[in-house]
Amino acid sequence: MWWLFACTGGPAGLKTPLFLEGDGVVAEVRSGSGWDRDEIRVGLWGPRFGTRGHTLANLTEEEGGSFWLHFRVETGLGEAIAAMRIQGDGAVLPLGARPGETEIHLSAVQATSVDSTSLSEATDAAVTAEQQRWADGAFLIQSDEETVGEILFRGDNAPVVTVADAWWKTPRPVEAALASDGAELVLSFDVEPSFQGEGAQLRVNVPMRSAVAPLGDVPVPEERRFSLLPGRLNDEERHTMNQKAILAADAMEKQYVEDMARRLGASAVRPEGTCASWGALESEWGIMFPGYAIELRFVDGGCVVGVEPSVLQHGRRFRGEVEP
Repeated sequence: MWWLFACTGGPAGLKTPLFLEGDGVVAEVRSGSGWDRDEIRVGLWGPRFGTRGHTLANLTEEEGGSFWLHFRVETGLGEAIAAMRIQGDGAVLPLGARPGETEIHLSAVQATSVDSTSLSEATDAAVTAEQQRWADGAFLIQSDEETVGEILFRGDNAPVVTVADAWWKTPRPVEAALASDGAELVLSFDVEPSFQGEGAQLRVNVPMRSAVAPLGDVPVPEERRFSLLPGRLNDEERHTMNQKAILAADAMEKQYVEDMARRLGASAVRPEGTCASWGALESEWGIMFPGYAIELRFVDGGCVVGVEPSVLQHGRRFRGEVEP
C-alpha cells in the first residue's frame, strides 16, 4: 500500500484518501474536512460510465473490516446507483445482477498516478458520447469480433432483436420483451431451435455494453458472452450472417447426430439379432436427441438409426440414416 501522504481516519475507520485502479477504471475515495469530516466523496472514472467529478457516497461498515460505498454514477442510460466494496488494499465494483458476474477489481495505487481532473473530463466526454449511442439505440451483437446479431432499442416500443450463429437464430428480426434488473436489461424473445415453445434471453449490461445468453440464475463458464458495438446491419450483411449461421449449424449438427446415432445403434443391438425399439430406449437416450424423431432397424452388422427433425428449424435440419 503506497501513500503520498499520511492517511486520515474517515467515517467508521475508513482510511482516506484512497486511490484505486483496475480493469480500465480509476477511483478516488476522500473524506471531508473541518465540519464535514464525516462526509465521504467518491470519484469513479471508467471507459463508458463514471461520476461527474466527485459525488457524495453513503458508507456502511461490515464485520471483518470491509466497507460498502453507494453513490451515483452516470451510464449510457442516465443516472444509476453504484456499489463498491472496499477491503484492505483493494475494492470490487459489482456491475452484474447475477452473483459474481461482471465485477471490476481495483487495487490501491499511488496518488501521483491519478489525475482526477483529466480523468473526470475524459469520463464526462465518454459518458456523453455513450448516452448518445443509447439514444440512437442500435447495436451489433459481436462474438470474438464477428457480428452475430443486432439489437434495436426503440424508446417506449419493444426492442427488435436479430441473432444468428451456429447455436441459435431468429427467423427474422423479432420483438423482445424487455425488463430491467439492476444495471442490466433482460431481453426475452423467440428463437430457434425451440422444442417446447421456449424462447431465449439476452442479459445486456449497460455500463459495460456487453451481453450474455444466460443458462440460469447463476453464471457458468459455458454461457456465451457478447460485446455490443454501435451500428446497424444492412440487408446484405444480414443475409450473409444468416447463411453463415446456417452452414455452421448444419456442420455442427451433422457431426453431433452421426456420432450420437452410432452410439445409440450400438446400444440398441439385441442378442437375438434385432434392434430394441425407440420406445424402449427413449427414456435413456431421448435427452441426446431433442427435436428429432428416431427409428431403428436391424441390418447385418448392427442397427441403422433413422433421424429426422420433429419440426424443421435452425440446428434441426439433419434427415437421414446413420449406418453402424
